[in-house]
Amino acid sequence: LQRLLPATSQQKQNRGTNMKALMAVSALGISLLATTTLQAGDVMVVYDASGSMWGQIDGVPKIEIAREAMSDLLATWPASTNLGLVAYGHREKGLCSDIETAMPVGPVDRDAFQQVVNGIMPLGRTPLSAAVQHAAEELSWRDTPATVVLISDGVENCDADPCALSEQLARQGVAFTTHVIGFDLATDEHQHLACIAKNTGGMFLPAQDAAQLAAAVKQVGE
Repeated sequence: LQRLLPATSQQKQNRGTNMKALMAVSALGISLLATTTLQAGDVMVVYDASGSMWGQIDGVPKIEIAREAMSDLLATWPASTNLGLVAYGHREKGLCSDIETAMPVGPVDRDAFQQVVNGIMPLGRTPLSAAVQHAAEELSWRDTPATVVLISDGVENCDADPCALSEQLARQGVAFTTHVIGFDLATDEHQHLACIAKNTGGMFLPAQDAAQLAAAVKQVGE
């Protein structure tokens, strides 16, 4: 009989309080789940080894500056996050398919990782769109949260559209993000790479010298 009677104002207030508490607990659970998922996500660095990386800044080849920046990144990389490396343009001078998983995603062996980075010699072109897609595939981005960090000193020169590709990856992925560091780019070139970060919810960080590159790498590694 009590169930059939209209609820009193106190009962309604109690129900409202209980519902708010339930919603708060649910929101907290979702928040914790999201945090755990992001912490468990894998990261792939896409590393520019095109011929232009032999260019110099203040008398130092850009490839040497990039190696030093990678060393700083490895020194501070969280042990709980897996890291991998994709390189492009380092084996064939004119081949747009010159893309390689130089280090598979996994717990970071800093010495081995740095040794691989130091052994990469700039040579070829800049297929950065295909390299980002290659990294996404390595990270199984359709099924798991995935982050790519692209470091490039040039724009796409292999007849691809990085802006369109990044839209597709973001649309089809579970939680796909690309942070882009544009190293020694002309100002009018920024838009060609910034769109990748914008479309995937990442950061675009221009760096014109060694100090700015080190700061940008540190920021994406935090």
